[in-house]
Amino acid sequence: MCWSKLFGGKQRVEEEVTEEEGNFLPEPKKFDYPVSSLNWTAIRKELQALGLGEMTDDMPDKDFFFTDEEGWERIFPELTYPAEYFADFERRDCDDYSKKASADSSFYYGLNCLQVWGNTPYGFHAFSMVRLSSGDWKLFEPNASFECAGELLGLKNKYGWEPIKWKP
Repeated sequence: MCWSKLFGGKQRVEEEVTEEEGNFLPEPKKFDYPVSSLNWTAIRKELQALGLGEMTDDMPDKDFFFTDEEGWERIFPELTYPAEYFADFERRDCDDYSKKASADSSFYYGLNCLQVWGNTPYGFHAFSMVRLSSGDWKLFEPNASFECAGELLGLKNKYGWEPIKWKP
Protein backbone atom coordinates (compact mmCIF):
# COMPACT_ATOMS: atom_id res chain seq x y z
CA MET A 1 0.00 0.00 0.00
CA CYS A 2 1.42 3.36 -0.91
CA TRP A 3 1.84 6.10 1.70
CA SER A 4 -0.62 8.47 0.03
CA LYS A 5 -3.44 5.93 0.38
CA LEU A 6 -2.47 5.27 3.98
CA PHE A 7 -2.66 8.95 4.86
CA GLY A 8 -5.70 9.86 2.76
CA GLY A 9 -3.76 11.48 -0.08
CA LYS A 10 -1.82 13.70 2.29
CA GLN A 11 1.90 13.62 2.67
CA ARG A 12 3.15 11.86 5.74
CA VAL A 13 4.21 14.36 8.39
CA GLU A 14 7.22 13.38 10.43
CA GLU A 15 6.63 14.01 14.10
CA GLU A 16 9.46 14.70 16.45
CA VAL A 17 10.18 11.60 18.50
CA THR A 18 11.59 12.13 21.93
CA GLU A 19 14.52 10.02 23.04
CA GLU A 20 12.28 8.17 25.49
CA GLU A 21 9.63 7.37 22.85
CA GLY A 22 12.23 6.26 20.30
CA ASN A 23 13.77 3.68 22.59
CA PHE A 24 11.73 0.49 22.35
CA LEU A 25 14.23 -1.68 24.22
CA PRO A 26 13.37 -2.41 27.83
CA GLU A 27 15.80 -1.55 30.59
CA PRO A 28 18.33 -4.36 30.99
CA LYS A 29 17.99 -6.35 34.20
CA LYS A 30 20.75 -5.78 36.74
CA PHE A 31 22.36 -9.17 37.30
CA ASP A 32 25.89 -10.00 38.30
CA TYR A 33 26.67 -13.03 36.14
CA PRO A 34 29.64 -13.94 33.96
CA VAL A 35 29.12 -13.54 30.22
CA SER A 36 31.00 -15.57 27.62
CA SER A 37 30.73 -15.57 23.85
CA LEU A 38 31.56 -17.58 20.75
CA ASN A 39 31.05 -16.69 17.12
CA TRP A 40 28.07 -18.18 15.33
CA THR A 41 30.27 -20.41 13.17
CA ALA A 42 31.53 -22.21 16.29
CA ILE A 43 27.98 -22.43 17.71
CA ARG A 44 26.67 -23.95 14.48
CA LYS A 45 29.44 -26.55 14.51
CA GLU A 46 28.62 -27.49 18.12
CA LEU A 47 24.94 -27.91 17.28
CA GLN A 48 25.74 -29.96 14.16
CA ALA A 49 27.97 -32.21 16.30
CA LEU A 50 24.97 -32.76 18.60
CA GLY A 51 22.97 -33.94 15.58
CA LEU A 52 20.53 -31.01 15.64
CA GLY A 53 19.06 -29.74 12.37
CA GLU A 54 19.31 -26.08 11.48
CA MET A 55 16.04 -24.39 10.48
CA THR A 56 17.63 -21.32 8.84
CA ASP A 57 20.92 -20.26 7.30
CA ASP A 58 20.51 -16.75 8.68
CA MET A 59 22.45 -15.89 11.81
CA PRO A 60 21.35 -12.71 13.57
CA ASP A 61 24.61 -11.46 15.04
CA LYS A 62 28.35 -11.97 14.88
CA ASP A 63 28.55 -13.52 18.34
CA PHE A 64 26.48 -15.77 20.59
CA PHE A 65 26.40 -14.79 24.29
CA PHE A 66 25.83 -17.11 27.26
CA THR A 67 26.48 -17.50 30.97
CA ASP A 68 27.17 -20.26 33.47
CA GLU A 69 24.62 -22.65 34.97
CA GLU A 70 24.12 -20.52 38.09
CA GLY A 71 23.49 -17.42 35.97
CA TRP A 72 20.88 -19.20 33.83
CA GLU A 73 19.18 -20.63 36.92
CA ARG A 74 18.83 -17.10 38.32
CA ILE A 75 17.40 -15.85 35.01
CA PHE A 76 14.94 -18.69 34.26
CA PRO A 77 12.16 -17.49 36.56
CA GLU A 78 11.98 -14.39 34.31
CA LEU A 79 11.85 -16.59 31.19
CA THR A 80 9.07 -18.89 32.41
CA TYR A 81 5.62 -17.57 31.57
CA PRO A 82 2.12 -18.27 32.91
CA ALA A 83 0.11 -21.02 31.28
CA GLU A 84 -2.70 -18.54 30.51
CA TYR A 85 -0.64 -17.24 27.56
CA PHE A 86 -1.42 -20.58 25.94
CA ALA A 87 -5.15 -19.78 25.92
CA ASP A 88 -5.52 -19.30 22.16
CA PHE A 89 -4.52 -22.61 20.62
CA GLU A 90 -2.47 -22.01 17.46
CA ARG A 91 -2.51 -18.23 17.91
CA ARG A 92 -0.28 -18.39 20.97
CA ASP A 93 1.28 -21.76 21.40
CA CYS A 94 4.57 -23.45 22.23
CA ASP A 95 6.68 -21.75 19.57
CA ASP A 96 5.47 -18.37 20.85
CA TYR A 97 6.66 -19.21 24.38
CA SER A 98 10.03 -20.21 22.92
CA LYS A 99 10.24 -16.98 20.86
CA LYS A 100 9.36 -14.87 23.90
CA ALA A 101 12.03 -16.57 26.03
CA SER A 102 14.58 -16.00 23.27
CA ALA A 103 13.64 -12.32 22.83
CA ASP A 104 13.43 -11.57 26.57
CA SER A 105 16.77 -13.29 27.19
CA SER A 106 18.35 -11.02 24.61
CA PHE A 107 16.52 -7.77 25.47
CA TYR A 108 16.80 -8.00 29.24
CA TYR A 109 20.03 -9.94 29.77
CA GLY A 110 22.02 -9.70 26.54
CA LEU A 111 22.19 -13.51 26.34
CA ASN A 112 21.24 -15.83 23.49
CA CYS A 113 18.59 -18.49 23.93
CA LEU A 114 17.73 -20.81 21.03
CA GLN A 115 14.29 -21.88 19.96
CA VAL A 116 14.19 -25.66 19.52
CA TRP A 117 11.61 -28.16 18.32
CA GLY A 118 11.60 -31.79 19.25
CA ASN A 119 9.89 -34.78 20.76
CA THR A 120 8.28 -34.81 24.19
CA PRO A 121 5.84 -37.18 25.90
CA TYR A 122 3.14 -34.73 24.71
CA GLY A 123 4.16 -34.94 21.05
CA PHE A 124 6.21 -32.63 18.84
CA HIS A 125 6.79 -29.40 20.75
CA ALA A 126 8.79 -26.15 20.76
CA PHE A 127 10.88 -25.23 23.80
CA SER A 128 14.21 -23.48 24.46
CA MET A 129 17.90 -24.30 24.67
CA VAL A 130 20.87 -22.44 26.14
CA ARG A 131 24.63 -22.87 26.19
CA LEU A 132 26.55 -22.90 29.45
CA SER A 133 30.04 -21.49 29.96
CA SER A 134 31.15 -25.11 30.59
CA GLY A 135 30.33 -25.90 26.93
CA ASP A 136 27.25 -27.97 27.81
CA TRP A 137 23.89 -27.32 26.20
CA LYS A 138 20.72 -27.42 28.30
CA LEU A 139 17.00 -27.39 27.51
CA PHE A 140 14.26 -25.54 29.34
CA GLU A 141 10.52 -25.18 29.02
CA PRO A 142 9.26 -21.57 29.19
CA ASN A 143 5.58 -22.56 29.65
CA ALA A 144 4.84 -22.81 33.39
CA SER A 145 2.13 -25.45 32.82
CA PHE A 146 4.72 -28.19 32.19
CA GLU A 147 6.23 -30.11 35.11
CA CYS A 148 9.78 -29.31 33.98
CA ALA A 149 9.17 -25.57 33.42
CA GLY A 150 12.00 -23.28 34.43
CA GLU A 151 14.33 -26.22 35.12
CA LEU A 152 17.60 -26.83 33.28
CA LEU A 153 17.40 -30.19 31.52
CA GLY A 154 20.20 -32.15 29.92
CA LEU A 155 19.82 -33.12 26.28
CA LYS A 156 19.00 -36.60 27.63
CA ASN A 157 16.65 -36.11 30.57
CA LYS A 158 14.13 -37.89 32.79
CA TYR A 159 11.20 -36.00 31.21
CA GLY A 160 11.85 -37.37 27.71
CA TRP A 161 12.35 -33.98 26.02
CA GLU A 162 14.55 -34.42 22.96
CA PRO A 163 15.60 -31.55 20.68
CA ILE A 164 15.65 -32.21 16.93
CA LYS A 165 16.03 -28.83 15.22
CA TRP A 166 16.81 -25.23 16.19
CA LYS A 167 16.85 -21.61 15.13
CA PRO A 168 18.11 -18.38 16.73
